[in-house]
Amino acid sequence: MSTRISRRGLLAAGGAGAVALSFGGVFSSRASALPRGAYPFAAGVASGEPAPGGVVLWTRIALDDLGRQAVGGVVPVGWQIAEDEGMTRIVDRGIRLATAKDGYSVRVEADRLRPGREYWYRFYAHGQASPVGRTRTAPAFGRSPRSLSFCLASCSHWEAGHFTAYRRIVEDDPWLVVHVGDYIYEGGPGKSGVRQHSNAEPMDLAGYRERHAQYNSDPDLRELRRLFPLVVTPDDHEVENNYAGLISQVDTEPDQDPQVFAQRRAAAYQAYWEFMPLRRPQHPWGSGMQLYREVDLGDLAHFVVADTRQYRTDQPYGDKGPADGPEMTNPDATLPGIAQERWIVDRMTRSRARWNVLAQQVLMASHDTVKGDAKGYSTDQWDAYRASRQRVLTGIADGGTRNPVVLTGDIHQHYASDLLRDFADPSSPVIGSELCATSVTSGGDGSDAREDLSENPWMKYNAKRRGYVRVTVDRERLRADFRTLSAVTTPDAPAVTDASFTIEDGRPGLRA
Repeated sequence: MSTRISRRGLLAAGGAGAVALSFGGVFSSRASALPRGAYPFAAGVASGEPAPGGVVLWTRIALDDLGRQAVGGVVPVGWQIAEDEGMTRIVDRGIRLATAKDGYSVRVEADRLRPGREYWYRFYAHGQASPVGRTRTAPAFGRSPRSLSFCLASCSHWEAGHFTAYRRIVEDDPWLVVHVGDYIYEGGPGKSGVRQHSNAEPMDLAGYRERHAQYNSDPDLRELRRLFPLVVTPDDHEVENNYAGLISQVDTEPDQDPQVFAQRRAAAYQAYWEFMPLRRPQHPWGSGMQLYREVDLGDLAHFVVADTRQYRTDQPYGDKGPADGPEMTNPDATLPGIAQERWIVDRMTRSRARWNVLAQQVLMASHDTVKGDAKGYSTDQWDAYRASRQRVLTGIADGGTRNPVVLTGDIHQHYASDLLRDFADPSSPVIGSELCATSVTSGGDGSDAREDLSENPWMKYNAKRRGYVRVTVDRERLRADFRTLSAVTTPDAPAVTDASFTIEDGRPGLRA
């Protein structure tokens, strides 16, 4: 959507218009290095990382959906945030310079806002205005609303289907959206998908930038980003399938050399930063990126956002599973890294919020996938790092964490599970629960088949369709609605609630 604005219109709008004029028409098309008449906001707008006093606003100067049309020089970008959709009650405004260094992405940490409020925002550049976005700040501690909701999503493969789940999330109108990984997929163009990737498998920054741009061109995803603050953390496909630290997946690509893979990971993290509404501390450094962090939603919910890729030791048994054996109980193996294990426990146990949420990527509940007396577990999930899992679960339990809930994705199926203090002892007490969201599209339409969970009795539910999880928290309970779609290979499928579970305050465990 292009919104051409006149000099008079800028004055009437106030805020950024007045700023533009005070800077000698810096936002006019004549002052810009962009082509005459070009619309600079093809990438849309987004927000994220809500705090009681502020939120991150995001846009990217782009002239086409894939970002292929060159943007040169420095582009001045104005921004404003208001209390109303008509943008008449402006509460803050300013200017940012979009440069090539960060791919012409622009982020504003608006920090003069009131807690627990809805705000509207937009950007200006090249004599034009971006779409108007909506966002929300987090509630203040001790002044939280009676209830609030969020939606959990993961695994959106462009070629596997339409992003209808994002449209259904928009219709649910949550307070925020949590995405726990595989926001993009790195493979090259396929031949049988609903739609195709536009470029070869990314190996450099230009490749990852185009991949993110293509995904964000989806109208349903773009609308979700425009309307809701995001809390995001990547899994593996934002870089490469099943990578571990600086160890590439075993294949025939040049990144089998750790130095080559470090360069690839650096490019992938840089692109992720450029396209996500993250705060300045998350800016990549070298081949790394500070992704684990906290997001507070007042006294109702405290989010600990984890990173289970960047610091993990290599997968056991050459990442060929299902498997079982001593490599999976190695005390030196760690999924999030020893330092992050301790940080997770510390932040979960210190929280004073009613619901303490660990947003992370891979299944934490033990999941034996081999029938009968034999045992077999994924080599990429917490089952393959059991000592690491035990340190985290024991720490959370011993520290008296109130109502711990783990959010998960990755596995392309819905699971609702209780978390035992020690999965090696099936009679050990339940200390929390895990909500695992199926994929947005990955795996195609899926099926109505259900997994036999009798060998994993702490698992209460499974579904193999695509969808997301809608979560509502209040002072008495948490409710999780597992939403499913009948199809993603055809557009506009409806969403239904396939199952619902509640967790009562102070009573660990899922209740149907």
